[in-house]
Amino acid sequence: MKKFLLSLCMVLALTACDNKKETAQADSKPVIKIGAMYPLSGDGAAFGDAAQKDAEMFFAEFNKKSHKFDYKVIFEDNQYVLSKQAILTQKLINADKVDVLISVMSNFGAVTSPTAEQNKVIHFSVATDPAVSKGFYNLITSSNPAGEADVMYKKLLKEGAEKVDIIVVNATGQQSMVDYFEERAAQDKQIKIGQTFHVNADEKDFRIMLYKIKENEPDYILVQLAMPTIDIFMKQYRESGINIPVTGIESFTYLQNRELAEGLWYVDAAPATDDFVTRYQAKTGTATTNYAEYMDFILQMITFGYEGAGVTDREKVIDYIQNNSAGQITAIGKITTEPDGILNGQPVIKKIINGEPVVVEE
Repeated sequence: MKKFLLSLCMVLALTACDNKKETAQADSKPVIKIGAMYPLSGDGAAFGDAAQKDAEMFFAEFNKKSHKFDYKVIFEDNQYVLSKQAILTQKLINADKVDVLISVMSNFGAVTSPTAEQNKVIHFSVATDPAVSKGFYNLITSSNPAGEADVMYKKLLKEGAEKVDIIVVNATGQQSMVDYFEERAAQDKQIKIGQTFHVNADEKDFRIMLYKIKENEPDYILVQLAMPTIDIFMKQYRESGINIPVTGIESFTYLQNRELAEGLWYVDAAPATDDFVTRYQAKTGTATTNYAEYMDFILQMITFGYEGAGVTDREKVIDYIQNNSAGQITAIGKITTEPDGILNGQPVIKKIINGEPVVVEE
């Protein structure tokens, strides 16, 4: 009798274990792996840190709701080095087997997009160069560079500018903005492009250029620089004593020391909504978002695509995003969708006030 009871207990226990195992398997969801390549150290580390904090905040809120898939974000430090970006792209695709890649800045996105396309991995890039969105699997999230250039041109006209000198770094995103601005000027013919200086990303001496600009006497200096050259330029500009005003498209956002641009206006990509800033400030204790809103925007599009399509088929996910995302309210407000994989927000004019970028015109 005891042997019988012992056997019965063992059978019941094994059955219970099997039932638990089946329940766990039924409750588990497919995991969508997202590989994010940001500078987490060195120049641009503030942007990587902001992106990481946003990802934590986004999924803390997202996971409170019912969802069809689970999501895992793998952050990698590209150290703001293009060669590192190429290595990390291969690592995330081949070793981590990610479903989605995220890159930031056009020249870095341009490194990743051909590999993503070849491997049929969805790639979102915070970029302005339309070339980054080339191919089916590549999408960019920003403010259309043509739109930003148009806002810049109209603002310069409003300020009475008739001649502009340009300094631009040899990078696809910054150059694309200059190209659109020059096209606009050629069509309208109300603003003359004076001198254009092309510099490398490691340029450290702008003094001769500043002297030539002073001699040319433009009404504005349009500066299309990124990290770290924008800080170097602005420091030397301030030291030169030149009173020709400086502006740019997105450039001042990349300043490590924004006090160098105190009181200056510039055109920037679509800003974070008040709701996002409030939530981000509650999470981090700071209202300076460092473009974290674009990580939030991308994560919203990724989850929107997968949850909406209801499948892991990447082509169907992209089709769903492309066909249904227009008009969605995101961390940068309502977006538009272009057929070539460009998801846009509305550019604005900001001014550096007390060391912080503040929207002054929309």
